[in-house]
Amino acid sequence: MKNMVKKISIVLCICFFINIAFGSFDSYAAKSKKMKFSKTSVSVVSGKTVNVKIKGTYKKIKVVSSKKGFVKTKVKGKKITIKGVKAGKITLTVRGYNKSGKLVASGRIKVTVKKKTKKTTTEDTESPTNPTDDEKAPSASTANYDAGEYSINKVHSGEATYYDLNGGGNANLDDFSSTYLTAAMNKEDYLNGLAGAYVEVTDKDGDKVKVLITDQLPEGKKGDIDLTRAAFKKIEPEITGRMKITWKIIPLPTKQPVSFLWKPTSSQWWAEIQVRNGRYPIKSVEYLDKVTGKYIKLDRKPYNYFAATNGMGGTGPFTFRVTDFYGHTIVEKNIPLSTSGVPIKGKSNFPY
Repeated sequence: MKNMVKKISIVLCICFFINIAFGSFDSYAAKSKKMKFSKTSVSVVSGKTVNVKIKGTYKKIKVVSSKKGFVKTKVKGKKITIKGVKAGKITLTVRGYNKSGKLVASGRIKVTVKKKTKKTTTEDTESPTNPTDDEKAPSASTANYDAGEYSINKVHSGEATYYDLNGGGNANLDDFSSTYLTAAMNKEDYLNGLAGAYVEVTDKDGDKVKVLITDQLPEGKKGDIDLTRAAFKKIEPEITGRMKITWKIIPLPTKQPVSFLWKPTSSQWWAEIQVRNGRYPIKSVEYLDKVTGKYIKLDRKPYNYFAATNGMGGTGPFTFRVTDFYGHTIVEKNIPLSTSGVPIKGKSNFPY
């Protein structure tokens, strides 16, 4: 009888502890949930960064890598910044905790770190360093860059949307999309001379993306920018669709001089020329009249060319005086008239 009681007691104790264990597990499972992200799989080049947004609110977030030394991570608010360190594939486990310090959600992000390689494009003659969105352009002194509404670093407000790039941008700078992220500017700002401007766009969370203005957004209100899908995804998930932004003009991060591109139909009787790769928006282009010794201003067209409807007094070579929005002027000599469709490299650019 005593043995029977002893056995029953042991069984009851085991059941008690099993109940506690599984009860705790069920309680945890009920409270825990799968964490959601703007991206669950990302690719980043070594030395560069990529951002992933966390959906949901947590008091504390921890990120653990499956392998050490491949990435560095930083959590700020609802954003995880992932910096590539060395090539490889890893998995990040992200855990979210509540005010009591209890784990309430977790999820995983697959990361592929690619080795940094030099990218070769058709624009290497103009910008061989191939600056990306994550690279910082040298800063400019606002005291020397006053242009009223479009002063350097003056902040503008508007809304951003996105579109798929398929060529045919109004500014005729589509080939630069292999070097820079690009966007379309609302009609009013675009026609005020911002074709070819380089701007920094900031969303409500403080995320930034830098884009070259290569197209016009006719239906946009003043201040609006239509980012390419690739540029939009740098700061927001596609599902957002439309968002409040601010933006400002910044220097184009190129170490190369300006270049000149003639319309293939140009001749001594009619000509149009485009100035490319300028660090700041172009205000005016003039050519030197060899007869009078005076500079004659060319007429700017909405499609980002400067026109001489009666030609420039011959077949060249020509001397051009180019002025940016901030009063910087460069003079380029011996620019031949070319109908090849290939940019002609100058010798200088506007100062930072």
